[in-house]
Amino acid sequence: MDAGADADADHSTPTLVAVAYALLFSVPVGVGVTVMMTRVVPGRLTEPLVVGPGFVIALAVFALVVAAARGGENTA
Repeated sequence: MDAGADADADHSTPTLVAVAYALLFSVPVGVGVTVMMTRVVPGRLTEPLVVGPGFVIALAVFALVVAAARGGENTA
C-alpha cells in the first residue's frame, strides 16, 4: 500500500466532517429564515427578497462552521 495515499485519506477526512457539520447546521437555518421571510414579505418562494436572506445567512453559517472546524482550538 502507498503511504502517501493513506496520508491523503487521513487529511481529507476532517475536511469532509467539517463540511458535513456545516451542512447539518446551515441548511435548517437557511430554510427557517426563508420560511420566516414568506410570512414577513408578501411574495412567493421565487422572490429574491424571500430566498435571498435565507441563502445569505445559510452561507454565512456554513462558512463559520467550516472555519471553526478547520481552525478551531481542538483540531487534530
